[in-house]
Amino acid sequence: MADSMRGKVVVVTGAASGLGLSTARGLAARGARLALIDVNADAVAAAAASIGGEAIGIAADISQSDSIGRAIDEVVDHFKAIDVVMACAGVVGSGMALDVDPKVWERTIEINVLGTWRTVRASLPHLVASKGYLLIISSGFAAAPGPYTSAYAASKAAVESLGRSLRIELAHHGVGVGVAYYSFLATPMVDGIESDPAGQRARAAMPAPIRKTYPLEKAVAATIAGIEHRSNRVIYPGFLRWQLLLRGALGPRSEGAWRKAMPEVEQLQRRQRSM
Repeated sequence: MADSMRGKVVVVTGAASGLGLSTARGLAARGARLALIDVNADAVAAAAASIGGEAIGIAADISQSDSIGRAIDEVVDHFKAIDVVMACAGVVGSGMALDVDPKVWERTIEINVLGTWRTVRASLPHLVASKGYLLIISSGFAAAPGPYTSAYAASKAAVESLGRSLRIELAHHGVGVGVAYYSFLATPMVDGIESDPAGQRARAAMPAPIRKTYPLEKAVAATIAGIEHRSNRVIYPGFLRWQLLLRGALGPRSEGAWRKAMPEVEQLQRRQRSM
């Protein structure tokens, strides 16, 4: 399917690195015209230059309606249409709820939930016009939330529900809506988690398949295939299918090891904050 995306205009947020940038490169190789959006102006310009061709980079803050609105307008001015939007921008915001800086927790919700919503809202008229496809990036944490990531888990559950609702609302307009679920991937975001001792301890208490870091390349391949086929769900690694299917049953069974680890995680976090 070397030319499967030929001529399609694809917007990717959070596109300066990680999953967003790697997916953008794969789509460009299939003929797509890419609009990369990221809050880091220098990084997104370099990312677009690294793709070459018709790719453009736009600096925008998805937590600000005016900023993402202007970015989407710029895409349409340049390409005259939008066929696909991949709402990938997000942050982790780790920490135990008892001690986490409230600003960090709330910033995670602001970017991951409201930023995704603002991206969607600005893009929808153009997706309706093109009968396009929207892919919202959720997480396996939407189905099995764990400790030390309450803001992230809550945000990914929220955007999962947003995507599922939009799929119903937009079907009669010919717009496809997918929700993507991943576990830990080899990205800069996960590298940041791995450098956090408290986060490492909380992760170590997770069941083996969940705590493993998975290769980015396979997640990218699954994502591109999902976009090509306008899939309702993109899932990688495969065990997440069972996690999503059995979320009500598996959740309580996974909590025992986490509960035992929490006193140590809490102490590690307090030690970090006092340094």
